[in-house]
Order: sequence, then structure tokens, then C-alpha cells
Amino acid sequence: MLAEERRLKLAEWTREDGRLDANVAANKLDVAVETVRRDLDVLQRRGALRRVHGGAIALERFAREYTIPERYNRNPQQKQSVADVAAAYIPEEGCIFVDGGTTTEYLEPHLRNKPKLMVVTNHITLASKLADSTTQVTILGGRIRPATLSAVGAKTVADLLDFNAVVSFLGVNGIGLEGGMTAYDTDEALVKKTMMSRSVERILLADSSKFGPTYPARFADFDQFDRVVTNVDADPTYVEAFSKAGVEVALAN
Repeated sequence: MLAEERRLKLAEWTREDGRLDANVAANKLDVAVETVRRDLDVLQRRGALRRVHGGAIALERFAREYTIPERYNRNPQQKQSVADVAAAYIPEEGCIFVDGGTTTEYLEPHLRNKPKLMVVTNHITLASKLADSTTQVTILGGRIRPATLSAVGAKTVADLLDFNAVVSFLGVNGIGLEGGMTAYDTDEALVKKTMMSRSVERILLADSSKFGPTYPARFADFDQFDRVVTNVDADPTYVEAFSKAGVEVALAN
């Protein structure tokens, strides 16, 4: 295979999956991993992708925010497994925060019919799904972001200040080794920060695709969480970064 044919393949695989592992690509192409890394450097200079530790990420992941249908179609099994493991940390009673996002929405079956539990959320879809159960549900006020169907803004933050939570369950758009935990929207990031500040324990739910992309609004560093729940195939570099920061890492299949 000619070098340009190989680079076209690498660019195509990166666009299709959102992320490319250099070692996996080298095995598929039957070339040395150093060859793949040089090709990725060339493709980055051409603006076809972005190089990250261990491979590359599609530029599309940095250019825009995913729509609601796209979010539901991205890694649903991985998100479900993360939520199933995170469910073990849901208390039987007391107040908890659950923020907006498709990953945290998968907690819904585990939150139903717990009459001593109060769920405070800015996620209108999650609130509506829990409304007919015996669990106490409080939905925060504020401006609704169409991209996430979550309440954000000054009103949301003000409402949060009336509560103290045993634990907060938070999602994330992207996690960077330098950028930390990031969200696309600054108002959404502020809600996450406020939930964290009003919680005794803070748990991050992040499927393995969230490691690498970086979005404009930073809301936390690695050491600001007590626990992170992710998939077993998560990039070990990020798992190690959480562990070094003193964060317990729980892995889901």
C-alpha cells in the first residue's frame, strides 16, 4: 500500500470512530507503529485530524456539540454499563444531584421507587422519567439548553444553593490531560461546579470515548472527584492520571 493510500485509511478510520489507536492501526495495516505515528503527524499538519497520546482524534469532536439524537446513538452500551456500575453508589436515602447528559440519564432505572431518596436534577428528561415513581424529584429552574435538554444559568445555580447533597453524579463532554474535565457550554459548566461544591461526594460518569476531546468550558481537575466510573477499555493514561490524583476508579465492562 502506498503512503498516501495508508494515510487516507487512517483519516477515514479516525472520522468513522472519532478516535484512532496507533497500535491497532499499525496491526491492521501491517506496518510499524512508528510509521503510523509519522503518518498521523503528516495528517495533523494537513488539518485532517488531531494527534493525541497513543493515536489521533477526529477534528469533528472539537468543532461542534453533538445533537440529542447523536448523543443517544453514541456508545449506548458503554454508557449503560457505566451507569449500572455507578448505581452501586446511590444511597437509599438523602439528597443527590444528577446533572444533565445521556450517560447520567441511564441511571434512571436505579433511581426509581426510593421514597427516602430525593433526586435534584437540571435534566428535564430524567425528571419526567422519574415523575411517576415514589422517589422524590426536584427539577431545577433556569434556561433550557436545546442541545442537552437541561436547565442552566443564574436561576439554576441559585436553586442549587438551597440544597446539600450526599453525592453528585456528573457527566462530562471531554477529558484532557491538560484541559481537565470540560463541557461545551460555560453555563452548563457552572451548574456542574455548583453541584460539586454542594456535595459531600462527587462521582464522574464517563464512557471511554470521553477521554481525549477537550471543550471550551473547564469545570474540574482530576483531583476534584472522589470516584470516576468508566469502561474497562478506557485509555490507561487517563485511568492512571485519576489514580495518581487520589481518585478511586471503578471500571465497567
